[in-house]
Order: sequence, then C-alpha cells, then structure tokens
Amino acid sequence: MKKLTAEEYEQLPLKGKGRSSHVFNSIINLKPGEAVLIEKKDWKRKAAPGTLVRYVEKKHSMKLSCGALNDGSGWAVKRIDTQAVPTGHKTVFTDERLQLKSDVLIFYIGRMGFHKIERIEDSVKAAVNHFWKNDNVLVKELFFEIIQGLAEQGHIVIENEKTYIPLRKN
Repeated sequence: MKKLTAEEYEQLPLKGKGRSSHVFNSIINLKPGEAVLIEKKDWKRKAAPGTLVRYVEKKHSMKLSCGALNDGSGWAVKRIDTQAVPTGHKTVFTDERLQLKSDVLIFYIGRMGFHKIERIEDSVKAAVNHFWKNDNVLVKELFFEIIQGLAEQGHIVIENEKTYIPLRKN
C-alpha cells in the first residue's frame, strides 16, 4: 500500500462502476476543456461513440461534444464546462438549473394570477407536483429563491405564511 498526495490522486485514471472500457474511463475522467481522440482500432462496438457520449452526459451530468474526424480515422470527444460559479457564492448555476428556475417562476406567476392569495405551503406542493421529474429539493430551493426575489422587488407580499399580489405599490 502506498500513501498518495492530492496531485498523485488526481493523475490516477479511475475506473467506473462495473465493467468499463478504456474509452469509457477516458471519457469519464476528462476535465473541463480536455479532449480525447478515439481511433478506429480502439473502438470495437457497432454503434459510434456518440451513443456512449450521450449516455455519459445523461448518467454523469457532464457536458460533452463528440464528432467524427473528416478522414474517417476516428472520433474526437471534448468535455465542455457550462458551469459558472459567482465569486463568494456557493451555488452552482447550470443551464438546466436556470431553465428549471424560469419554468418554476412562470408556473408560480400563473398560479398567483389565478389564485391572487395563497399559502406558501400549497404553492410549494403544487410546484413539486408539477415538476415531479426534477429533484424535489432543488424545486423547493428554487421556489423559495423566487418568492424571496419577488418579495424584495415588491411584486408580491409575504404575510402569515401566505403570499399575495399587492394592489398598489407604496
């Protein structure tokens, strides 16, 4: 057994769960901005590597770009970094998170336009039920960010665990 430093550990090519090919491991271990060239001799499967790349994107929450080379000698796969972390803030903003936040905002605005006044708990339950395919904790977090932002801007008022749209702005 050997003790590793943090730099040595980062350099190790880690294997995924179950049986994983060398190509799969290379794609999984890509850092943002890095790319890998898959030559025809390295690829044994019938389907092109694009199917594997889409699987990795979906299951491992990575953004990748894949394309065949013009001369037909192989494929190139590059990891794209779509995350931006504001300085001094711990929340990570991804395209999917921003899209979900805008969807929750539209849902809530429509709901408030219909109900005029509603308990926060009922609105949260409705949002979680409507966006059932997404992570419940994330939907709740985004919902509370939205109502806090709307309240700070004066678009809604929060009183006694209820929200309503004010008649006049002061």
